[in-house]
Amino acid sequence: MSARVARLLAIVWIASLGVVSQAFASESADHAAIEATAQAWIKAFNARDERTLSALATEDSIVLDANTPPVTGVRAREAWKKAVTGPVTSTSKEIVIDGDIAWRVAVLGKGQALEIWKRVGGEWKLHRQMSSNLLTQSNLLSPPAEPVLDRPTN
Repeated sequence: MSARVARLLAIVWIASLGVVSQAFASESADHAAIEATAQAWIKAFNARDERTLSALATEDSIVLDANTPPVTGVRAREAWKKAVTGPVTSTSKEIVIDGDIAWRVAVLGKGQALEIWKRVGGEWKLHRQMSSNLLTQSNLLSPPAEPVLDRPTN
């Protein structure tokens, strides 16, 4: 390989390091933003703060919860406000980001949730929430320490 080609490859490699580090920094910032918004959402949920819940969710949000029919938009926010569950904590188990969409697996109180987050106007908002008994008091079982379906069978 000629010295010129080697220099060119070195320049390309060095330039790519900047792109890769920017991508990691961007994903890390998005991860932190989703986590912060999720914690703000749970604080508003516990306070039954409908205005904040509305600000942190997309207009077309959908909530799927065990033992309740699916609710959308304004009805979702009303369901969150009227939920009979006591104060709930929220712990992220996994956040995966793909462009302007992300999903978050969380422990919410004694139940679990899979949430879809969407970037709207540069801000992350809760778009879909599938939970186990967040809206009802029947969350008596503790979630498993780790996802059962992910265990190897061999």
